[in-house]
Amino acid sequence: MPTGQLGAGRMTNGAAPTIADAIEDFFENLRLSPRSKKTYRTAVTKFTEHLKERFDLDPETSPVTALSEDHVTDFVAALMPDDVRSPEEVSRMRTAQTNLAAVRKLYAYLVSYDLHPNLSTEKLRTRVAAMMPRFTPPPPDVQTSDLDRIVEYVRSLPHEVDPDKELRRLKLRAMILFLYRTGVRVSELCGLRRRDIQLADGTASIYRAKGGKSRTVLFDSETAEALVAYWAARGDSGRGVGAFPAFSGRDKVGVPGRAISPRTVEHIVAQLCVAAGVENPITPHSFRHGLATELVRRRVRESTVQTILGHASPTTTRIYVHKVAAEVAEEYQEAFGPYRRPLGA
Repeated sequence: MPTGQLGAGRMTNGAAPTIADAIEDFFENLRLSPRSKKTYRTAVTKFTEHLKERFDLDPETSPVTALSEDHVTDFVAALMPDDVRSPEEVSRMRTAQTNLAAVRKLYAYLVSYDLHPNLSTEKLRTRVAAMMPRFTPPPPDVQTSDLDRIVEYVRSLPHEVDPDKELRRLKLRAMILFLYRTGVRVSELCGLRRRDIQLADGTASIYRAKGGKSRTVLFDSETAEALVAYWAARGDSGRGVGAFPAFSGRDKVGVPGRAISPRTVEHIVAQLCVAAGVENPITPHSFRHGLATELVRRRVRESTVQTILGHASPTTTRIYVHKVAAEVAEEYQEAFGPYRRPLGA
């Protein structure tokens, strides 16, 4: 049933649905990943709390037609920092942008399905644009040397006599290499089945990724060999093997089990950081940033990096794909000569 009909179905005696009812209709039909939907839910909840505190507007009893563009601009003004110079202010600005994106999507929904005919998304866009400062998020602070250290750690793990422990060792190696060489998001990694990975040409198909789009990612020979070793140790065999998860949550020989969860992957990466002696905060997403940086360092075209990472806009790619500090230093020193550390320093 179309979402607009759901909203209309909650009307009583021709009255508009409440703000709370309209929001529930919005989330019931929001086509996003579970993690993105959770983020949007948090943002919209902040917005409704703002409505209560600032405008004495109760979402449970107030009609959705009580909403206006002014409510959003007031919400944004409360979220934005006075300036965007310090790391704390950058963090606040990122949060403001995320919250604004969720609320604007809600308003667009209300307009599209005639739940609030007096709202204007164009008017809202113009007002918000006048408020927001020019802001390009700084590139992610990820040191590829830290990622390389984790990769070297999993490569050097010794062979285990116990089959289940050996299976885990092989899984760690295959998973970390796959994250680093494909740049997949953690949710995409967890959703992969064996049939999605083509060992013949080193590609993997990602279905319904962020924004509902699908794409193909690539990996290298070392990653392919690590996958084969992991699946062989897991004991995959027989018909239907293609439906097995690419990465299992359990490390038990002969039992592919369920797909690994994003939380488990995050926990594993955190454990590897400690084991490898990496002090900087590293998450599964850090390997995605690291791949982008490495591709740029190797002079891969920006459009190619955009395709590999699956970004809809090149603007998003430019946030990830930046001139790394080493590259800038090299060009600087080409102009003024190599840097020499002073004696006694």
